[in-house]
Amino acid sequence: MDEFLCNLVEYHQKFMPALFATGFTIGSFLFSMKSVIIRTLKEDVYDHEIYQNKVCQKIAANENIGFYDNLSNFSNLLMKAISWSFISAISQISFGFFESWWASIICLLAAIISWCYLGKAIYEVHANWQDALDYADKTARSKHKEVIEKQKQNPF
Repeated sequence: MDEFLCNLVEYHQKFMPALFATGFTIGSFLFSMKSVIIRTLKEDVYDHEIYQNKVCQKIAANENIGFYDNLSNFSNLLMKAISWSFISAISQISFGFFESWWASIICLLAAIISWCYLGKAIYEVHANWQDALDYADKTARSKHKEVIEKQKQNPF
């Protein structure tokens, strides 16, 4: 067990600068992009008629939700990812300089938590963009329905 803890401290000391840089960089990037991401998703997904019709159906079925609850939850997820990225970076330049197993565990745990939040945020961004593309496709198909029908009837 002592050998494992010594290796853990050694591992952490080697990767501490990289963990600091990734935590700080990811936190800064997400912080600077948060408002753009949220605003764009609001316009492209949550303000779309198809999405709002789905919410209306849920409200009619007595579900206690708002039109922007999912967007608010996503915004909170991004804030958690930002916060944990900065916590991870700060832990690397504070606790990280203690050459003890408990300091290494704190630092590595903070990094792992921040990566988990980042992974979840990336997944949610992907899912939301997929919805945005689906809604855009449905809108384009309905807008050009007559042209599509004419092409089916007379392909040449």
